[in-house]
Amino acid sequence: MLSVGTLVAFQLSRPAPRLTLPNGLDGSLILAPAVVALGIFAVSYPTFLAATREDAVLGVLAAFLVAADAFMLVSFVARDAVLIHPLGRSLPLGVVAAALAVPVAVVGLAIGQLSTPVGFGRSAGLRSALGGAALGLVVVVVAAYCV
Repeated sequence: MLSVGTLVAFQLSRPAPRLTLPNGLDGSLILAPAVVALGIFAVSYPTFLAATREDAVLGVLAAFLVAADAFMLVSFVARDAVLIHPLGRSLPLGVVAAALAVPVAVVGLAIGQLSTPVGFGRSAGLRSALGGAALGLVVVVVAAYCV
């Protein structure tokens, strides 16, 4: 819901072409809710509620794929494309956000699984959320200045 709300706000706040993502902190504020929702919430919530390590890992994979697919689908339907300067192409905002959330989700999952002996539960979920949040902040700010 957070990701879709960000997409709708970006759609309504820009004039007609909506082709370029603002450079700097404005762009990072547009990307941050999607990266948080896909890279942190989709990792920490299944890890927090899992009964075993395998349930945690499979729950994270399922949650990330479902959330990313939903966000990309809404992005394709809204036809909201942003220009990515390093690639020289226009891509839907959902694809950009999902691509930025992948490393955040992987690092969050790894921290949650490797830093606790059991790999699931409240401690693992909290550690994965904090690790993902730290990397997510860096990824969003760097991406906003490079895109």
